[in-house]
Amino acid sequence: MFLTAAGPALALVTLADTSSAQEAAVPQGVGAEAPAEGEIVVSTFRASLETAQAVKEDSDQIVDSVVAEDIGKLPDVTAAESLARVPGVQVDWAQGGASGVRVRGLPDLTTTYNGREIFTAEGRSVALQDFPASTIARIDVFKSASANLIEPGIAGLIDVRSRKPLDFKGDRIAGGISGLHWYQSQKIGLDANLLVSKRWNTGIGDIGFLIEGSYADVNFLDSARNVSQTILNRNVQGLGVIRYPSFVNIDYPTANRFRPSVASALQWRPSDRLEFYADFLFQGFRGKGSGRNLQINSGDAAVLSDIEFFPGTNLVKSMTASAGGIPTGAQNVIDAKTDTYQGGGGFIWKGDQLRVTGDVALTDSTYTQYSFGMNYALRTQPTRHFEFDADAGDGGGTVTLSNFDLFDPTNYRMSGLNENGVRNHGRDVQARLDLDYKLDAVGISNIQAGARFNTRDAESYTYTRTATAPAGLFYNTLPLDYARVPPGFRGDDAAGIRTFLTPTRGSIVENMDTLRGLVGWAAGRPQFGDPVYYGNEKAYAGYVQARYAFDVAGMPVDGLFGLRAIRTEDTIHGFNRATANGVTTVTAVTRENAYNDFLPNVSARLRIMPKLQMRLAYTHTRSRPAFGQLNPSLTIGAPSTVCNTEPTSPDCVRTASGGNPDLKPIDSKNYDASLEWYFNRSGSLTVGAFQRDVEGFISNFTVDVEDSEFGRLRITQPFNGGKGRLRGVEAGFRTFLRAPFLPEWTQGFGVLANYTYIDHASQLPEDLAATLPGMQKIAGVSSHLANLAAFYEKPEFSLRVSYNYRSSYVVSYGRVNDPALGAGVLGPTLPVVEDGRGILDFSGTVNPTESITLSFTASNILGAAATNQRQFNAEGQAYPWQTRFLERVYRLGLRFRF
Repeated sequence: MFLTAAGPALALVTLADTSSAQEAAVPQGVGAEAPAEGEIVVSTFRASLETAQAVKEDSDQIVDSVVAEDIGKLPDVTAAESLARVPGVQVDWAQGGASGVRVRGLPDLTTTYNGREIFTAEGRSVALQDFPASTIARIDVFKSASANLIEPGIAGLIDVRSRKPLDFKGDRIAGGISGLHWYQSQKIGLDANLLVSKRWNTGIGDIGFLIEGSYADVNFLDSARNVSQTILNRNVQGLGVIRYPSFVNIDYPTANRFRPSVASALQWRPSDRLEFYADFLFQGFRGKGSGRNLQINSGDAAVLSDIEFFPGTNLVKSMTASAGGIPTGAQNVIDAKTDTYQGGGGFIWKGDQLRVTGDVALTDSTYTQYSFGMNYALRTQPTRHFEFDADAGDGGGTVTLSNFDLFDPTNYRMSGLNENGVRNHGRDVQARLDLDYKLDAVGISNIQAGARFNTRDAESYTYTRTATAPAGLFYNTLPLDYARVPPGFRGDDAAGIRTFLTPTRGSIVENMDTLRGLVGWAAGRPQFGDPVYYGNEKAYAGYVQARYAFDVAGMPVDGLFGLRAIRTEDTIHGFNRATANGVTTVTAVTRENAYNDFLPNVSARLRIMPKLQMRLAYTHTRSRPAFGQLNPSLTIGAPSTVCNTEPTSPDCVRTASGGNPDLKPIDSKNYDASLEWYFNRSGSLTVGAFQRDVEGFISNFTVDVEDSEFGRLRITQPFNGGKGRLRGVEAGFRTFLRAPFLPEWTQGFGVLANYTYIDHASQLPEDLAATLPGMQKIAGVSSHLANLAAFYEKPEFSLRVSYNYRSSYVVSYGRVNDPALGAGVLGPTLPVVEDGRGILDFSGTVNPTESITLSFTASNILGAAATNQRQFNAEGQAYPWQTRFLERVYRLGLRFRF
C-alpha cells in the first residue's frame, strides 16, 4: 500500500531471492548483481527505490520493502531502525537505537528469516534490532496475508532476507568498517562486517558458497529524571489538603553492548529445474550494563516551605522539604547474553507447470541475564528543593540539595543487596512442503497448496533474593572503589542534581562474594531451581490457494483467494508457590489446550491503467499468546502484617502474580484498499485505507478476588480484553526529478514522504469493564506517523536528510493507588502517555572509486528528550513521569566491494 522508505547502513548492494516457498509471495528476480561492462550504471539509491517499487507494484499482497541499496544510504545500523522509515511502522527509541517494532500500531508480528519462522528464547518473534544491517539483503513488511505465508500475527509479517551466493555473477568480497560516537555517554564504538562469496561452474552444475560476519557496538547512556507516580495526599495547616509526588529519581541506565552475527549459505543448482540449498545463522547479543540512580524522597511528614501550586489546583509545582525523607539509591550490575542459532536446508524443483519446494530447519535460542544490585542511602536528611515540572530546559522533575556533599563517601551507607537471574530457552523444529501448479484454464492461473509442521519447546528459569544490610556499612568501610556518575542530561538547561557518588561496576564485580558475606549469603550465584514453567507446542498447518486473472471490460483483474487451517496443541507445566510464616509451599500444575484456526484470504488487483492500479483485500489473522502468558503458575506472597491482627480489614490482602493458561489467541479481521500510481520507475503516489477489527487483546490487569484457601488476593495476570478497532489511512509519494527539460545536474534531487493516520479504540469485556475503567485507547499506538526525506544523488556523492515523527501514545495502563479514595481501595485504571516527538537524521557518502565509499551519518540530531506523564486520578490530573535524554549517534565509515 505504501512507498518504501530508505533504511540503515549496509555495506553491500546485492539483493538475494529467498529459496523458501515464501518467495512466491513477492516477485522473483527483483534486484540484480552489478551491471556488465557497457551497461548504464544507475545511482545506488535510485536503483534501490526502483527495486523496492517493483516489489510493491507486482506483489500479490500489500507489501513494503527495504532493499539493500536503500539501506546503505540512511544512518541506521539495525533492521529495527530501517523499518522506522516504512509507512505505517513505528518503533520505540531508547538504549542507543530502535526497538519494539509495530506495524499499523500493533506489536503482534510474525518474524521470518528467508521465509522460516525465527524467534528469540521463549518468545514468539525475534528482536529485529539484533539484525545488523550489514547482514540483510532485503526486508519485506507484509501488511496483508495470503494462505501460503506462515500465518502472520495480527500486525502482519516481517521477513528478513539474506544474500545467497548464486545471486552473484561471480566471486565477491565486500565489507565495511565504521567508527561511532555516542553523544550522551561520550563513548566510541566499532561496526564492522565482511562477506566472501565464491561460485563454481562444475560438471555437476553451479555451486556457490557464501559466508559473512558482522560486529556492532552500542554504548549508550539514557539519562532520565523520574517523578514518582505515588502522589501523597496531605493536610497542611493553612493550606488544606495538598498533593505532591513522593520522590524525584535521577536515573542513569547505561550499557556496553555488542552484537556478533555469522551467516553462511551453500547452493547447488545441478540444472535449471533443480536446486538444493543449506544455510546457517548465528545471532548473538552481549551486554554489560549498569543501572545507577539516586532517589530523593519528599516525605509525607517533611517540613514544607516555599510551596508553589499549579494555578487553580492543590497540586504542588515546587517546594522545599526538610527532614521526613532519607534519599536512597542503587547501583546494579547487569550481564546479559543471547545466542540464537538457525540451520536448515531444502530444495526447489521447477517443472513446466509444477513447482515444488521443501524446507526443514532447527532453531535454538537461549537468553540469560544476571543482575546484582547494591542499595544505599544517605546518612542524613538534607534540605531538598523540588521542581516537579521545571520551567527550564526540557521540563520534568528536578531536585537540588542544600549544604550537602554528594561526593563524600562517609555520607553514604550500604542498605541492602538484591540479586536475580533469568534463563529462557526455546527450540523449534519446522518443516514445510509447498506446491504451485500452473493451469491452462481460463480464469484460474495457479493452484497452490502446502503443509507445515512445527514442534516448539520453551522453558523459563528465574531466581531472586534480597537482603537488608547491617548498620554501619559506610562507603569508606567497604572494599569498593567509587566514582562520580558521568553526568548526563547533555543539552538540557534545567538545574538539578546531575552527578553523585556510586561504586564502580568493576569493583562490585570483583567483590560480589565479599558483599554477599556481609548480608549472610553464601558465595557464588544462586542456582536455578525448578523452572517457572516449561512446555511444548505443536502446530499442524495446511493451505490451498488459487491465483486468478481475467479481464473486465478490457481492464485486467487478478488476485488470490485461499484458506489456511492450523491445529495448535499446547502442554504447559508450572509450579504454584505460596509463602506463609517464612515457608514456601510448591505445587506442580499442568494445563493442556488445543484449538483450531481457519484463516481465509481474498484479494483483487484492478489494473485501471498501465500505471494505475487498485487493490482490495480481506484477510483473517491471529496471534498466539506468549508462553510466559500461558504459564499456569501462580506466586502468592505472604499475608500482610494487618492480616495477623485485623483479618477482615480492607488492608488485609495478599499479592499474587502469574500467567493465565485460559488465554485465547488474539483474532483480527482485516480490510485493506489502496490506489497506486507508478508514474515512473522510481516515482509513485499511493493512498490507502485499512481497518483491523481485533478481539482478545492481551494485557496485564490487577484485580481483587476472594479465594477459599488464601482469602483476599490482589492478583496481577494477563487477561484477554474485549474488542478493539484500528482504522486509518496511509499516503505516500516519492520521486527523482527526471524531467527532460531540466538541467542534468538537477536530476539528482529527490524526495520521499509518507504519512499514516490511525484511529483506534479498545473495549474491555463486561466482567473486567466494571473494575477496570479508563481503558479507551490501545496501548502503544500513535495516531500520526510521518516520514520526510530529501536527497541528492550522483555517482560521485550523495546527501540525505530524513525526519521521522511519531505522535503521542499511551505507553501502558495501570491501577492507581489514590489515597483520596481510602485505605486499601484500588483506584481506576489510568494511562501513562508518551509525548510525540521527531527524529532528524543526516547522511552523506563520497565515492572516490567505483569500489570504495566513504560515509558519514548523524542520528537524532535534534536530541529531543522523550517525555511522558501519568494520570493519577479519575479527574485526569497528571504529573510528569519521565524526562529521558536519548542518544545522538555520529558515524564515520568506509565500505568496499570487489
